[in-house]
Amino acid sequence: MDAALLLELTRCYTEPHRHYHGLPHIAWLLDRGREVDLDDDQVLAIWFHDAIYVPGAADNEVRSAALAVARLSAAGLPTVQVRRIERIVLDTERHVPQSEASKLVIDLDLASLALSRPAFERNSVRIRAEYGDFDDETFYAGRRKFMEAFLGRERIFWTEWGAPLEERARENLRLDLERFD
Repeated sequence: MDAALLLELTRCYTEPHRHYHGLPHIAWLLDRGREVDLDDDQVLAIWFHDAIYVPGAADNEVRSAALAVARLSAAGLPTVQVRRIERIVLDTERHVPQSEASKLVIDLDLASLALSRPAFERNSVRIRAEYGDFDDETFYAGRRKFMEAFLGRERIFWTEWGAPLEERARENLRLDLERFD
């Protein structure tokens, strides 16, 4: 990644409204990614997956993927590589992999659901801050929908690395849902 692109992405991730989906999130993913064998495409997908982040927008991942395609194509990456990165970024929208390469990135992105309860709650506060323009009723209805959707899945995590995180993630999600009742 050249310096201009790194600077552009850093600016994206340090926008003032980002309290969770910011540069510390990317650094955390990359740090956790050291535990696994990420390839260059997966690392680039991590950098791009939340590059565009407008709280409540339905097209953040689509716009982030389009940015990845534009910037990486302009940088001269082969089309097949750019399309692979695009697919990974798009798969982070619903956290359902359409490719093998997406599985590990999705698991890393969702690993924060399985943090210790205090760390999970700190992240919840950061996410609420990102949605500061939303009233409590709207925000918590969205959070409930998010949590119920994940709890309704047969599996949250897709890899051997992520499988041990499943129980803790479900526990954190259930505990948060109980707070909304």
